[in-house]
Amino acid sequence: MRPVALLLLLVLASCSQRAGSSAHQRDAEAAVELAPGQALIVRGDYSAIPGHVIHVRPGNWTHAPLGADGTQGVLVVREARGVTIDLGGQELRGAPPGTHLDRLTGFGIVLEDCHDVVVRGGRVGGYKVGLLAVRCVGLVLEDLEFEGWYGQRLRSTTAAEDQGDWLWPHANDEREWLTNYGGAIALEDCRDATIRRARGRQGQNGILLTRCQGTRVYDCDFSFLSGWGLALYRTNGALVARNRFDYCVRGYSHGVYWRGQDSSGILLFERCSDNVFAENSATHGGDGVFLFAGRDAVEGRAFERGETAVGGSDRNIWWGNDFSFAVANAIEATFSSDNWAIGNHLDGSHQHGVWGGYSRRMVVLGNSIRHTKGGGVSIEHGQECAIVENAIEGNDMGIELWWDEDPSLVGGPFGARHDTSSRDHLVLGNRLAENAQDLVLKLTTGVAFAQNEVGRGSRTLKVERSAVLVEPPAKPVDVAAFFQRQGDLPSGLVQDSTLRAFEGAEPEWLQRARQWTPPELPGTRRPFARERGAPAGLDTIVMGEWGPWDFESGAPRPVPRTPGGMLAGVTWDALWFRWAPERPDEPGSGSDPRLDVARWRALAGNPLVRRAVGAWTNPWAGDDALRREVGNAHFGLVARARFEVAEAGLHRLSVVSDDGVRVLVGGRVALENWTWHAPTRDEATLDLAAGGHEIVLEYFQIDGAAALTVELERLAPR
Repeated sequence: MRPVALLLLLVLASCSQRAGSSAHQRDAEAAVELAPGQALIVRGDYSAIPGHVIHVRPGNWTHAPLGADGTQGVLVVREARGVTIDLGGQELRGAPPGTHLDRLTGFGIVLEDCHDVVVRGGRVGGYKVGLLAVRCVGLVLEDLEFEGWYGQRLRSTTAAEDQGDWLWPHANDEREWLTNYGGAIALEDCRDATIRRARGRQGQNGILLTRCQGTRVYDCDFSFLSGWGLALYRTNGALVARNRFDYCVRGYSHGVYWRGQDSSGILLFERCSDNVFAENSATHGGDGVFLFAGRDAVEGRAFERGETAVGGSDRNIWWGNDFSFAVANAIEATFSSDNWAIGNHLDGSHQHGVWGGYSRRMVVLGNSIRHTKGGGVSIEHGQECAIVENAIEGNDMGIELWWDEDPSLVGGPFGARHDTSSRDHLVLGNRLAENAQDLVLKLTTGVAFAQNEVGRGSRTLKVERSAVLVEPPAKPVDVAAFFQRQGDLPSGLVQDSTLRAFEGAEPEWLQRARQWTPPELPGTRRPFARERGAPAGLDTIVMGEWGPWDFESGAPRPVPRTPGGMLAGVTWDALWFRWAPERPDEPGSGSDPRLDVARWRALAGNPLVRRAVGAWTNPWAGDDALRREVGNAHFGLVARARFEVAEAGLHRLSVVSDDGVRVLVGGRVALENWTWHAPTRDEATLDLAAGGHEIVLEYFQIDGAAALTVELERLAPR
């Protein structure tokens, strides 16, 4: 046994022997010290000494990750019961401040199989995972601060998105989230845990809850992160109140692209149900909330295991939150049932206020949904959803309900076992004003539209193909006349859809949502940016190399990452030309680069366009006029440049392409993906001598989407 661990166990054993003596209060305290290179291990049952506290003596030390893979933990609490561990002023770091976040490894604090243990105070940073708790009951984490834990280096620039920056939250049964992305706090298979007054900055993911039950999270602040503020996976019965998860975002360049790349203030994936989120702020995220039923339901995995009643992420409630200014959706909740959004601010997002694809009995009640660049409430393939008493104003589309072909989902495992029609929605008592289109219905049946206030002015409603109101007993009525009978005509489109009269009786599940009141909320924080007078709007999102700019910290505004890396200053001599696909009835008729590259290259001798280019952000060098001239399909590109290497050493060449690409350096193929493919990142390590080098880029586009970025960065000297 290590000396520090032995000392601690001896001290605590002595306290336990005297637990019944008159020195009870004196023995309820113990002090220990973290020593570099050694794990401090706490174990044993201290419940016989109520209020027992282990104090870690203050210090600021770098404690490198321990164990073969760094996952042993530096402070380890194993099979302990009834003890408080007070880190006090201790700063526990796995690497010095300033270490690149993508080089951080290992775990800092590890708790396993503990009951009624409290960990409080102190700062943790420089690890891939700051604190991991596994199979703990009644755990309390309080007043902890995390700074500078693992994060991926973002390759997207202000000019172009890099597909390699997308996250993949869909798999986490084998600890994929920790392995791939890390986190400040991670709980696995824990029950009745409490996380309060924790804070984190400069990392990718904040709090991760995997297969947990009954967790309470309140008064926490994990903002300005490059992934997820709070992420749940197979986690049920959580109460999340009065926290801040603002600016958890990636994949955004103001006015250029707005992707989000599956970042989110709050994430719920894979059958997360019966959770309550109240009075939280998660503004300026990739999504404010991103909820997905999971692969068990959508891909049919649970049915394959023999389950017969497979739910999604169901019966979650969002009440009184602010999820505004999302890059994608303020709330995205898909393939799930009975989720309620009540009284939230869902304003100013780039795509949707609420996106509820394949939802059933979703309630959107009393929310503010204003100035969304896409749809205020958009539900595809949904059934029996209620959109009630919302302020839906100034959006591109107010309410959008529709069905489409979508063969992969409608015809896939989910569609085989679930209703995927668009039907029987209730649109009741909303204010629809200043939307470009108030209402868009396509291939949707049985929509009840009643008591809605429609903004005055010139309103155009387009009705196409037998869109009629059906009144009992099935009496067809003109749609426009039906709306005008209720008041002003909404703008928009009703296509291949039917509406119905609202008879005044609300469905039982809507009545329950109206009557619901939150439980007594823990915590005191008022996290809302609008109450602090903080700046608003998507233009306040400024991305740097490691994530969003934390302008509240006083940190300097990040310098925009220049496309190309070491190639940023070079000038490419670029030629664009057309090539012809092979005709099926005449082999050899075309100039497909995959079949005859020499013939394809020869076409560059008669280019459509020749131009000097500074950087590649797409196959048209970011020039829309050039794109119109060259077209979107069946064109080729050959470009040449020279670049200088100041010091010999290893370099990384990174290319994102859609479709085929080949890069030659010094006349030799350095990287190649000469295929028809979706946006794909390819990398090659080059050992380059000092001096000048020639680089040749060859690219072909077939059709559909297109992508092209080329970057060179230095790795290490020889």
